[in-house]
Amino acid sequence: MVSILQWLILSLCVPDIFAQTQGWNLLFGTTVPEEVVKKPITFDNPVPKWIKGSLIRNGPGRFEMGPHSFLNVFDGYAKLYSWQFPGNGSVYFSAKFVQSMFYNESLKIKDIARYQTFDDLVPPMSQLNKEEAFIRGLDNMNVNIYNYTGECVLLTDVWKLYVVDCHTLKTIRSCDPPIPGDHTTFPYISGMSVAHPVPEVGTDYHLTIRQSLAILPGMSDKFTLVRVKSADIQEKVAEWEVKKMPYQHSILSTERYALIFATPLYMDTKALLQSFVARQSLIFNKDEKTTVYVVEIKTGQVHTIQTETVFSMHYLNAYEIDNNTIVMDVASYPDGSVVAFFEMDNLMNKTRRDSAPYKPSLKRYKIDILGKKIKPMSFGVNPKVPHVNMMDMPTINERYRSKPYCYAYGVVFKSDFKTFGNFSIVKKDVCSSFGDLSWNVADQYPMESWFVPDPNGSREDDGVLLTPMLDGKLCKSYLVILDPKTMKPISKAQLPILVPFHFHGRFIDNVY
Repeated sequence: MVSILQWLILSLCVPDIFAQTQGWNLLFGTTVPEEVVKKPITFDNPVPKWIKGSLIRNGPGRFEMGPHSFLNVFDGYAKLYSWQFPGNGSVYFSAKFVQSMFYNESLKIKDIARYQTFDDLVPPMSQLNKEEAFIRGLDNMNVNIYNYTGECVLLTDVWKLYVVDCHTLKTIRSCDPPIPGDHTTFPYISGMSVAHPVPEVGTDYHLTIRQSLAILPGMSDKFTLVRVKSADIQEKVAEWEVKKMPYQHSILSTERYALIFATPLYMDTKALLQSFVARQSLIFNKDEKTTVYVVEIKTGQVHTIQTETVFSMHYLNAYEIDNNTIVMDVASYPDGSVVAFFEMDNLMNKTRRDSAPYKPSLKRYKIDILGKKIKPMSFGVNPKVPHVNMMDMPTINERYRSKPYCYAYGVVFKSDFKTFGNFSIVKKDVCSSFGDLSWNVADQYPMESWFVPDPNGSREDDGVLLTPMLDGKLCKSYLVILDPKTMKPISKAQLPILVPFHFHGRFIDNVY
């Protein structure tokens, strides 16, 4: 039986001339309250039986509560989506809201509860409510999911995390683990971290950072490199002072080094304590260089090297060429304006989003540690698919993490260089642009893919890409399985509910 909400969604699916507009309106800012528990989905072609595990993804799923709504898509209430592959050809889909304190309290009071958000609300919060929300901190872990030695944890760019059941998506507990020697009390604000930790080579652990903002004049901010052994057990690897604290979203590592690519988008402590709104404290300084901190994991020694002025949130990979040279590949932007771009008013205004200076570019940075030099390099452009180098939301074959590699996969949001909404899933060959490929269907909106390697494969691109999609014509969501060698569909299955734009996730082996 079709629910009232489903009927309203389907009623938006009018003739093709309006497909992009209506599909786009469903992609961003659409609340889908339905939850699903392990519902079978049917693919139009057989699913490879060697795919065994679960693709679990995290992102905003509700954008209003009572009289208030979120100004920025980054603040939507966290919702998890899971595709379980038991390895027998069947696939099951689930969707569930994260039962955070923020979400549960909001349901109880029928309004957006007073917890910290990245941006303001609509209508705006009072100054008193902003102060209260700031003191209570951020409790909405809606960006990413990781497997910390058997536990599924939900992350955003703060230190706190949530633990959920990998099989059922049930919220288990929140966690705010201490670290020896860390700065968690006055005169520091130590709540910031990254949504993209990185596996530590040769271990079952991860590396992340904790950021400590000094709130007294004349004091330095501090970075702490942290080894994550589990959701509860973490230890300090290194710590160092910085004059100003950059906003960080990711971290990379090689076999011996951790890499913090600190672009000049800074968190202004004074502005933060005046506005109590995180986005209003971010300032991009176009006259300052990007600083790369190269940290020796074994000794904790920090090498500080500067390079060109850019902004970046997502990194492809990094590896060592020799004892002194590191290669680091990132999805870069000329400045930090992309952060403000995701306000709802910008996303829902076609003229504004199409005319925005959205200019991502893949970059390679060759780091000479002893010489304290970094050489920026651009990748070659394949004239058949020139938009590939505008890729963001990258994923690689994780078997090649921190090793020499050739292939990365990601989303291009402006494939025709004109329309923000002309989405493509692309393959970038960082070894030779002749290997670049792209897959695009009109009025279809792909999200971040995940590469699942073929256990019997021998080549880097032996495997499949699992990609959630929204069909702007039918106003329905589906999962497509792509062949990474050709970037052509192998099979697809419609989903029982709409899955709007969400951020990140991963495939967790043998969880189903």
